[in-house]
Amino acid sequence: MTSKSLGRPTNDKLILSKDDILKGALKILDEQGETGLSFRKLASVFGVTAMALKHHVGSRQDIIKSLVEIVYKNVNNIPKTKDSKDVIRKLLGSYCECVFKHPNVSRLLLGDHSLINQELISLTNSIREHAILLVNDETEGILFADVIVDYTHGFALAAASQNEKTDIGVLTIHDFYKGIDWILGRI
Repeated sequence: MTSKSLGRPTNDKLILSKDDILKGALKILDEQGETGLSFRKLASVFGVTAMALKHHVGSRQDIIKSLVEIVYKNVNNIPKTKDSKDVIRKLLGSYCECVFKHPNVSRLLLGDHSLINQELISLTNSIREHAILLVNDETEGILFADVIVDYTHGFALAAASQNEKTDIGVLTIHDFYKGIDWILGRI
């Protein structure tokens, strides 16, 4: 009778990498949601024990923090422009596209603010900075930034949660841009 050993995999041909494990975790989270993401399920994907995975990636919270890093890694990488409206539009669009691509990671992020990383803090600061420039008032600029960020969260999560076409059709990133352009056009 063979028993599974805990800890690192003993098979010399099996090489676990943190990147591969995180890719597998992201796929499970995308397809099955938060409740589908478990060490047991992830370990079965790689044919190893749960302890072997924990050795490479740490706790479940560490995995989720790493997934937030991966999903939002390039959210601030937008084409350079001095037009504050354009910067805000592109930054919010970049964020919205990340949410569309990986809505379950975004739901976890919005439910646990300890997952907010430096990339997302930088995103928020850039949006606030440009909103202040746009309205030429610090207090109103911060308020305006908060309103458009909330609009973006609401739209992106509602659209990404759609499982099938509704009476109004399926919301897309183009619908987001129509809405944010309408808002920015009033400033």
